[in-house]
Amino acid sequence: MNEQLQQTVQALQGGVTNLDPSVAASNVAQWQQTLSGASGAETLVDALAQLQGALASGDLDAAAALLPTLADETESVASAAPAEDQDGLMQLASALRG
Repeated sequence: MNEQLQQTVQALQGGVTNLDPSVAASNVAQWQQTLSGASGAETLVDALAQLQGALASGDLDAAAALLPTLADETESVASAAPAEDQDGLMQLASALRG
């Protein structure tokens, strides 16, 4: 599993409600940069942009409402990801639903 994915999964092990919003916003921005231009990840990048906006504005309810969509989109890109990242992406999707 790549380092960025591993760090994100570890950060979410305590649950999304235990994350500092500014740390979450930074992580989301890094993922937007990583996935920008990746084939098949356009919808995921758009959802990350919406999450980034919600976190930046302090609207945690809106951010929480976006998590199921992010989980679904993460699952959908997992099958096209490198084999070593597929399990981690599924773990991430599960954590986003948690």
